[in-house]
Amino acid sequence: MSLNISKLFSRKKTGTIDTVAEIGRPTNVSHKFHVSKNAETGQLEGLPESWIRLLNTQISKSEQDEHPAAALQAIKFYNYSIKRKPEEKVFKPFVTEDLIEEESQEIDKILSKKCQSEDSDESSTASSTDSQVQELPELPPKVNKIPKPTPRMCPERIEKTITEILEDLSTYQIEDDHPLEIENEQNKTEESPILRKKIECSTIKLNDEEIFEELRAICHNGDPNLRFEKTKEVGAGASGTVFIATDIQTDQKVAIKDIDLSKQPKKELILTEIKVLKEFQHPNLVNFLDAYLLNEHLWVVMELLEGGPLTDVVTETVMKEVQIAAVCREVLKAISFLHTRGIIHRDIKSDNVLLGMNGAVKVTDFGFCANIDGDEKRQTMVGTPYWMAPEVVTRKQYGKKVDIWSLGIMAIEMIEGEPPYMKETPLRALYLIAAIGKPSIPRWDTLSPTFQNFLEKCLAVEVDDRATADELLSHPFLENCAELTSLIPLIRTAQRILHKVFH
Repeated sequence: MSLNISKLFSRKKTGTIDTVAEIGRPTNVSHKFHVSKNAETGQLEGLPESWIRLLNTQISKSEQDEHPAAALQAIKFYNYSIKRKPEEKVFKPFVTEDLIEEESQEIDKILSKKCQSEDSDESSTASSTDSQVQELPELPPKVNKIPKPTPRMCPERIEKTITEILEDLSTYQIEDDHPLEIENEQNKTEESPILRKKIECSTIKLNDEEIFEELRAICHNGDPNLRFEKTKEVGAGASGTVFIATDIQTDQKVAIKDIDLSKQPKKELILTEIKVLKEFQHPNLVNFLDAYLLNEHLWVVMELLEGGPLTDVVTETVMKEVQIAAVCREVLKAISFLHTRGIIHRDIKSDNVLLGMNGAVKVTDFGFCANIDGDEKRQTMVGTPYWMAPEVVTRKQYGKKVDIWSLGIMAIEMIEGEPPYMKETPLRALYLIAAIGKPSIPRWDTLSPTFQNFLEKCLAVEVDDRATADELLSHPFLENCAELTSLIPLIRTAQRILHKVFH
């Protein structure tokens, strides 16, 4: 049974096409910022002084002069990510067009307040006497409620929110947590701008008893403690506990989220998510397995892949083109499945692609998926924008093809071992993405013509020129894929180097 998630989460709209294709440019945009460029100095004016100081430390005057719009969009998106406070979520929401619309207005709203606040304190307004004054593009306004996007897992940050812990199912060995620097934590909102869908699809609200009645109807009967033997707790918070367990019936290791419903104000949202995930099965997604309701505790059981994240493989080993093609094919199958159901993943990257010890490739970072492990060095990059498409920063024609761009960046990861601009600060990376567009690839000349063409299709800056998931699935580059079992030696090598321990 095919399930279109966007319908389940859609709001009432008139004359709206029910598709997750690109969103058209907004109309009746209300510009909150009036930014000008000083003709003599080339400096952007009309921004809060703190923004200008930050810009000047990370983006040169000549760069600001050459790409003023990119500099503006970068500093706005960056400040928005800092402004948003971390929230602890029970699960990660599905991203639909409606949620993207919400987020865009939220960005404008938050930054407008910040700008007004700083203006009143610093009285730094743009000079209307400067020549060559030009109003720069603005982030389109949209609705207001954006849940926290999902960052990449951070074994170095002790205060992981459950949302972060649940972002992707990985190996069940984790390193000790350490506090993460504030700057990295503040940047979480960018690349994985995953939005929490506020369920307003039904006008009739269910009361708690009705919700529990429905949960009892769709959840497995019995005591989960009799079926699952807990192995290791890997995260805990106000919304619940995440642990690794062994299914006594199958001897399969699974990830389980134990949610205390008595502490959840939005139980109906959890109910809807369970209904969705029960229909949301695909060989290339980390799948929902079962759910139990024990008193007021909801146990959500998800797949666990012991091979760990693709990140381990790309950072520690060198992949052949045919192996890269195989991974791209499997990920594209998952993306196509999501897109046909009205869902945008919005955080495709190696951290969110998990590997089985048999070479299976599965996409995670949605729903109740749990992130159990990840590479320590790369995990410090929580929320950094390296995989973001240009239109995510500029908010123009922003739709499902952001996943295709991110796939292209992930392919570069598999070539180079890291994404472009990884050594840059998040703000500067945002600027470069908006200003330059398609990044350069150092080993470009060593790639086959079909691989080069595949990357060009993924990394077309103009959204209309970028391929769809289905188009890429028939691309010649994917006609010569290695067997997935060829990934097994790479997985084992990476685990040996990284001292991964399985229990």
